[in-house]
Amino acid sequence: MEQPQPPNRTIKSAVRAFAIVEAVQRMGSATFTELSEEFDVSDSTLYDYLETLTYQGYLANDDGKYRLTLRFFDLGVSARDRFPVYEKARSALKKTAEESGAAVWLMVEEAGKVVYLDREMGDQSIETHERLGKHEYMHCMASGKAMLAFSPAEHVENVVDRYGLPERTHESITTMAELTDELETIREQGYAINEHETAEGVSAVAAPITANGRVYGAVAIAEPVAKVRNEARRRKLIEWVTTASNEIELKLTYE
Repeated sequence: MEQPQPPNRTIKSAVRAFAIVEAVQRMGSATFTELSEEFDVSDSTLYDYLETLTYQGYLANDDGKYRLTLRFFDLGVSARDRFPVYEKARSALKKTAEESGAAVWLMVEEAGKVVYLDREMGDQSIETHERLGKHEYMHCMASGKAMLAFSPAEHVENVVDRYGLPERTHESITTMAELTDELETIREQGYAINEHETAEGVSAVAAPITANGRVYGAVAIAEPVAKVRNEARRRKLIEWVTTASNEIELKLTYE
């Protein structure tokens, strides 16, 4: 997927409106006072933004607290449905969750970040802070590394140029040399693993979904690091994600 280029001229009001929306999302809900502490604008200007976003149906004001509305859910569903891998992956995710007992995720790339597109929960799934629609840096996710490993080198460089290699934990990859070596290993073995790279104590195994000469996404299972370090469990996790990705690849190719 091509990286978007920065515009020659930005519309500052649009940038600020989306910044307000993202601030409300981050806070869960926010009062006018809380938002005024976030943005260096006059109270009257902030009020106009909030009133406009509320009038357009993107924010709701519940007893003085602003929150996002389900207009974003409607937009998100429409955006998700344009990914052909979404429908093709659903049965494979469900079967893998039943067999593994774990949380199984369908991940895709958009604008150089990993996005959590779909999920099936097994009966032994662990609760994490991950959520559908969340965006993450690619270099510290098993799924992101799996997708980068089978992408053109130029694309990998573009992603790194845009976002850098932020250190999410002390285990995160932070140099291009480390990333290059890691991606080479992933290409050779056909799957990716991370340990503590995004969050302490959490590990993941992922396999890329490739078909028709392109990368469509990745299947990933996240579990506590201790479980993934168990050799027998590790082999099974690798088998589950690679089998699921192969099944999805066949559907993308022939259906």
